[in-house]
Amino acid sequence: MSLVSEVLASFRGRGREHCVSPGVDEGQLEEIVRQAEEAREAVLNSLATHYSHLNTAVHDTNYLHDRVGKARTNVSGLSDYIEQEVLRGVKGSVGEVGGVVRRWKEVVVGLEAVNIILDIHTLLDQTHKAQLNHNYINAANSLATVDGLVKAALEKEVEGELDIIHTLKEEILVRRTQLLYTISEVWSETVTWEETKTDDGVRAVMLTVRTGGVSGQGGGKITTTTTTSSLQEMVSASFQLGELQRHIAALANNIMKHLLQPLMKAGCKVTITQHNDGISIQCCKSSSSSSPPSDPDTQTSNNAAQAMKILDNLQEVFEVLHRTVLCVKVNSEEEEEGKQHDNNNTTLMHMLGKEIGEDFKCVLIRDCLAEAVPYSRAQLDQYEQVKQAAERFQRFLIEKGFFSESEQSLLEYAANVDVVFSNKACAYILDQARQLMKRPLHVTLYITTTTHQQHNNEQTWVIQDETERVMEKSTMRLEKLLAAKSLNLPKCQISSSVCELVELIYDTLDEACHSSALYAGRLFYTVRNILTLYCHVVPTAHAHELATLPQQAAVVHNNSMYLAHHAIFLGHQYRLRLPKALRDSTLTTVDLAQQLRTMATTTFLTALHTHRTTLIHTLRETALVSGVDSIGSDSTGTGVSVAHQGMRQVLHQLQLLHKVWQNVLPHTVYTKAIGTLVGSVVEEVIARVVVLEDISADSALALINILNLLHDFVPSLFKVDGDDNDETSRGDVVRVVRLWSKFSELIVVLGASLRDIMDRWAEGKGPLAHEFTPDEAKQLVRALFQNTDRRAHVLARIK
Repeated sequence: MSLVSEVLASFRGRGREHCVSPGVDEGQLEEIVRQAEEAREAVLNSLATHYSHLNTAVHDTNYLHDRVGKARTNVSGLSDYIEQEVLRGVKGSVGEVGGVVRRWKEVVVGLEAVNIILDIHTLLDQTHKAQLNHNYINAANSLATVDGLVKAALEKEVEGELDIIHTLKEEILVRRTQLLYTISEVWSETVTWEETKTDDGVRAVMLTVRTGGVSGQGGGKITTTTTTSSLQEMVSASFQLGELQRHIAALANNIMKHLLQPLMKAGCKVTITQHNDGISIQCCKSSSSSSPPSDPDTQTSNNAAQAMKILDNLQEVFEVLHRTVLCVKVNSEEEEEGKQHDNNNTTLMHMLGKEIGEDFKCVLIRDCLAEAVPYSRAQLDQYEQVKQAAERFQRFLIEKGFFSESEQSLLEYAANVDVVFSNKACAYILDQARQLMKRPLHVTLYITTTTHQQHNNEQTWVIQDETERVMEKSTMRLEKLLAAKSLNLPKCQISSSVCELVELIYDTLDEACHSSALYAGRLFYTVRNILTLYCHVVPTAHAHELATLPQQAAVVHNNSMYLAHHAIFLGHQYRLRLPKALRDSTLTTVDLAQQLRTMATTTFLTALHTHRTTLIHTLRETALVSGVDSIGSDSTGTGVSVAHQGMRQVLHQLQLLHKVWQNVLPHTVYTKAIGTLVGSVVEEVIARVVVLEDISADSALALINILNLLHDFVPSLFKVDGDDNDETSRGDVVRVVRLWSKFSELIVVLGASLRDIMDRWAEGKGPLAHEFTPDEAKQLVRALFQNTDRRAHVLARIK
């Protein structure tokens, strides 16, 4: 006997037969249980056959629904009866009745799980049919409902149904994948990209958006409205499935890369073509692009016109994209009915703005608006047209949803013209200065004097080129500099580029005198930046020339000193001409004058050290030193010949420096420089001769001839062109060449007798004692004379 029968028999045995309803007896109860079990088994077997065993037979799901429904009705009636009648009458048999209740609850849960599985099956069929009919949003919604049912089914603790649930989940994944693939295919057919090249090699990219095509149901041509509805279906389904962002990201990247970025650069043009089934947007670089004009004013005018053309092209492209595809709403109408409508996040245009809005804004400002900003204040009126065009374009993008209402970056950039203009103007000035600093240094001009008869033979400092043509503009700047009556520039050569740099500095300060206080301050500090920049750019840009060419170092020295002279008086010249707000400020460039002078001396001293090293290397490594060292013991005359060759090589190097430097450097700087180099040579020669231990009479005569080559040649290095007075040059030699008197005394000692040496020592008061130490004098006597009583007497007197 079944458990239910035993329970009912128990009730009757205790005299409570009235507790059983007349309409329900034991046979009926058993029948209900049987029907429920049969319905449950039938559904599971049917679905297991459909999904697990992949049979082709499809059972009538409506019949199964009816059987399950009737069983659920009977179970519900019996449950009500048990709760109302049976439980009230079996208080003493709680344990047995509890088992009955658990039994019926398991039956109810099992039927609910079976019903969920049937619903899943029905929805999957609906998804497939909706996909075939191109009702993508219905298919996506059905899949979303299926996901919820699968989650609910997994929560039902019914043994035996888990295998079918896992099989259903695999089927759901297959249906989702098929739907996503279909939607991606439709998207790819709607928006296509094509790259082509013309015969002349010009690269073009074309975007085609199809706004008409073959209908999936009728086979005829569909209208734009129908296609927009299909796009809405596709977009809403993609959004529902979580794939819309991926499509928009790919579209945004292509639009930015192939359309917007090329259009925001000069020389690109856009062509829009209307077709029967859609519209094409082609962007290509114009083959007739010309180089920008060298005149900044003309270039600025062209940039302003080009900027307005770019904005018009961009607006046209955005208009076409919005009309064809980007106007589609993200959510379906059914989903929007129960939601608060938001105007800013409903279309693909807004999603595109979120994806590339920041990059688009930065590129537009950098490549379009910034290029249109003029370099001079006189052209600001032209930029006003660009500003108005930017404002119209900003409003258009906000209206279409690409930008939000709070986005005002383009308007702020275009409106803040003073700051933008001052930044660009100062940057342009610095760029001009940098280009001048990089120009060749060897193209020079002369700072010299000229005599004016009409001013009583007054001499005036002017700047001339090689043909002695006066450079009027540069000379005018020089006159302003010398008007301070404090310093005077020596005669020298400077680069033509540094003259143009000074012109740029004065032009900048002249513009500052007629500008607003803010812009004038920026211009003044731009001048300071130019002077600072010179100290860093020139040594770097001309490093190779400065290390190898003597003239370059001399010219850089003069250029730096010339700039330093101007830097001293710039603040004094313009302090009272600048705007009132700046007159009480400490505007000066005097501090930079010292920096420029330090750079001048450092650069030239580095070159001077290099030439000194070369001369000493020639003395030590070539022929002279080896010849002097062996001249005392050489009987063949080879050492004398080698020594002559080495000395002539040194003299040749000094002669080259004399030719290069004499007319370039100021005279005082030149004499100090050449005197330093000659002094190093003299010091090396003296050191080599004094340490010789044995010098024969013939060797002494040969040494005298070699040293006289240097002694007779050096005064010519200090002779000024046009000056025939040898005494002046010889005076310069004695004054600036270190150890020159000692060198001259050495030549005398090499040809002197012991008596002459004693006379020149003069008890430590003669010229010999003045130039040589007692040990050096004794060493020379020992090397020149044999060991005799007279030599010993002379050595004893030298102390």
